[in-house]
Amino acid sequence: KFFFQFGITMSVAVLLSLLEAVTVTPMRSAAFLKTSKKISKFEDYLEKKFEKINHTYQTWLDFTLQHAKKVVVGSLVLFVLSMFLIKGIRQEFVPSQDQDVIMLNAQLIPGASLEASYEKAIEIEKVLKDHPMVTGFFLSIGGGPGANSVNQIFIPINLISRLERKVGHQEIMKDLREKMNHIKGVRFSFRDVSARGLTSGRLNPISFNLTGPDLAVLDKIANEVIEKIEKEKIAVDMDTDFKLGLPELLIRPNRERMAGSGVSIETVASTLTAAVAGARQNQITAGGRRYDIRVKLSDENLRSVEDISRVTVRNSFGLNVPIKDIVKFSDQTTYQSINRLNRQRSVGVFGNLPEEQSQSGVLARSEQIAREILPEGYGFSLEGTAAGLAESFKSLISALLIGVLVAYMILAIQFNSFIHPISILMALPFSVTGAMILLWITGVSLNLFSFIGLIVLMGIAKKNSIMLVEFTNHIREHEGEKDIRKALLRACPVRLRPILMTSVATIAAAVPLILGNSIGQETRTPMGLTIAGGSLVSTVFTLFVVPCFYLMLSRFEKKHKAEDFVTVD
Repeated sequence: KFFFQFGITMSVAVLLSLLEAVTVTPMRSAAFLKTSKKISKFEDYLEKKFEKINHTYQTWLDFTLQHAKKVVVGSLVLFVLSMFLIKGIRQEFVPSQDQDVIMLNAQLIPGASLEASYEKAIEIEKVLKDHPMVTGFFLSIGGGPGANSVNQIFIPINLISRLERKVGHQEIMKDLREKMNHIKGVRFSFRDVSARGLTSGRLNPISFNLTGPDLAVLDKIANEVIEKIEKEKIAVDMDTDFKLGLPELLIRPNRERMAGSGVSIETVASTLTAAVAGARQNQITAGGRRYDIRVKLSDENLRSVEDISRVTVRNSFGLNVPIKDIVKFSDQTTYQSINRLNRQRSVGVFGNLPEEQSQSGVLARSEQIAREILPEGYGFSLEGTAAGLAESFKSLISALLIGVLVAYMILAIQFNSFIHPISILMALPFSVTGAMILLWITGVSLNLFSFIGLIVLMGIAKKNSIMLVEFTNHIREHEGEKDIRKALLRACPVRLRPILMTSVATIAAAVPLILGNSIGQETRTPMGLTIAGGSLVSTVFTLFVVPCFYLMLSRFEKKHKAEDFVTVD
């Protein structure tokens, strides 16, 4: 849905800009352009500067055309080498965003009472109240969103505005972890809300499922994986959704004694249900509504096995028989819940990333650790934002390749050639090179938003190549220049100014995306850096590599008559 909305928005924007360019722009130019030949000193200064730049560019271009094969091969080698930078760039689904809100999940041991959870919540509350960066929070204990069991506590925490503090939300979460270490018997997990609404499942950056037939084996493997991950210090707040140890009181009927006492199993079951959960005996009507009348023992009288053993049941003779004489009590531990994935039992493992860790790298390492110890018949699968990382990158790469293929087909139709579109599209790989170099230098991750910037960059990079190739074709076909090298030396300097203007305008437009400190800045910076770095490098390579590649491919051209040649503006 996100990609669809983005694609629709971009398509509408491009169509509107096209409409404006062919209608309003010519009228506005006619109104503003001067009819006199008199120019200002500033215009004269710029004209002389551009003439010098054109001359210098023509000299360098002449040199590169003399070594066209070396330039093309060298540039392709540079592109291949730049792809190795991807390993040094953090890869994640979405960047961690400081939105002045963090989420805290706290969990006590299975079977902990609501009173015990409340006592721990009071200790957590004291830490939060004393923290200078916390402006407010809400405690949800034993129920509601994020806390669906009596031993769970969910706390949304509001922070001071990021404009008023010098530390980020990651440092605040780290500080809160350290200050809550003294609270024993509680597992804490912090996270931000960066991926909210972008994917289903868990929003933790590390989230995967282990599947198999035996829960005991899955639990053992999950704990081993967590132990190794924490030992390598590549993740924090690691935990599983499989909780063994929930205390359970098992009541087994002694059939011989029940038969001798004249008590049926149904009577014991209904009596215990009424005592513990209550039984509806009647209804009353008040204020136009009906209310149930339920009979049960008070909670104060049901706190131990001894309390339940004092319950009596009536036998078939109408006599009261102590329940302890006809049943057996035993304590045991059981599962808090059993999860399944694709009809297989599963144990979910989840956690958070420390600063400067790559989500892609940590997930790959987690899978490697898990598969090393998983026995036959057991599986590994990503979930939530972790699965979103792989799925989104796969879909974006497919969209990128389809976009390049569609662009090639359209250009082939417009130029009436299968060769010239290849020269035009040669600028695209180098835009990727520029984006990767700038992301690597700045330490910004490759994520959903930087990938979107890369797709946007593909359209920008093609425009510069189209101007070079189209005007070179124009000089060859309409001005009679048969020497391709001379045609390039005439055409490329003429198109230098519009290419530089387009690139400078694009980079300048990306600067506001890069700078700033408002909420959501972490999503705009990768996109801006991708567009700016790709535009800069692709412009340089367009001016030199595209003409060289055009010269090399010219030998494969078919001979056309002038009237059959199609030009593109």
